[in-house]
Amino acid sequence: QNKMASCNSLLLLLLGVVCNVLPVEGHGGLTFPPPRNNYKNWNPANFTPPNKASANYHWGGPCAGDECLWFNEGCFHGCHNCSLTMPAAKNYYGVPNCANPLPPTLPEEFRTWNIGNVSKHGDWTQYHPWRAPGRAPVADSCGIAGGYLKAQGGGGETPVGAHQGDKGSLLPPLQGVHTEWVAGSSVEVGWMVGANHGGGYLYSLCPKSEALTEDCFNKMPLSFVPGNHTIRYLDGRPDLSIPSKEVSVGTFPEGSTWRVNPIPACNCDKGFACSMKGDYTAGTQSYYNGTSPQPQGFPCPTGTQFPVPFPYGYGQQVWDLNPKTPQGDTWVIVDRLVVPEIEGDYVLRWRWDVEQNPQIWTHCADISILK
Repeated sequence: QNKMASCNSLLLLLLGVVCNVLPVEGHGGLTFPPPRNNYKNWNPANFTPPNKASANYHWGGPCAGDECLWFNEGCFHGCHNCSLTMPAAKNYYGVPNCANPLPPTLPEEFRTWNIGNVSKHGDWTQYHPWRAPGRAPVADSCGIAGGYLKAQGGGGETPVGAHQGDKGSLLPPLQGVHTEWVAGSSVEVGWMVGANHGGGYLYSLCPKSEALTEDCFNKMPLSFVPGNHTIRYLDGRPDLSIPSKEVSVGTFPEGSTWRVNPIPACNCDKGFACSMKGDYTAGTQSYYNGTSPQPQGFPCPTGTQFPVPFPYGYGQQVWDLNPKTPQGDTWVIVDRLVVPEIEGDYVLRWRWDVEQNPQIWTHCADISILK
């Protein structure tokens, strides 16, 4: 079971979280268990910042507590480190920060962007993290505050409560939050999409007593319980079950099972504002001839990268959709994990290797595993 401190909302129960009252209280983000990267907003349905001056970006949903601003920028597989700077040709078409990047290892059937390389830019995602899951470096295993060396607009702002460039692995555990799992059981975890960059994700563990490094997390990747994803709404609408897609070929650690991000963007390099007459240099020129079915809801007039799994379950700038509307960004992608037969205090890491950009989201949460 999961135990948390602040229980003033039924939302936490909707997310499958059991609460005890204690004395205290991307882009995308790990939603539950709440990660260290979340600055004092463990309720993802709370979209109201504490004050307008303190919140630099979207405050709720996938960016609750500014957690979506903890990521790794300029990360290409085959390179030894992340540049933490915007590539010269920007994120879509920028070249790796090393002379000999590795070729892709991901089987083509698990692509989420520019499937079949139909873009006029050719196979421009080939060195981005998802094309070799787990093989691209990270600057920090629990994320970098703001992602870039220097803060910038459009998602590189400094998260509330941090300094630009702070390491997420050095963040303290959340005060008043205690998550407990039972060894050998299965548990729910969930994350939310903000700005959708495709790709896929993996959960892993590192003992809390050890340094939070890739070497440590790579020793203990977790297995998913076979089956579907659950889509869980923050506003209490009934859960939905949608198909999951898993890949364990070409992944790292060797044989680790990653899940594919099930949410498609619109079908152009940019992922939104796609048009048959779109700008080739800006990535808005559609891949197709206009005959793809238009999904129900907000505009995506030339179709999506792959089929839409549920109503309104598509798009790139998902977090810009009004959470008070049916299409709003109010849903969590929930999976079940197999808890190993171990006990003790651990750090859970969610790693999202994206395909559209050379970026990786890494968020870390504290758990205790009991016999």
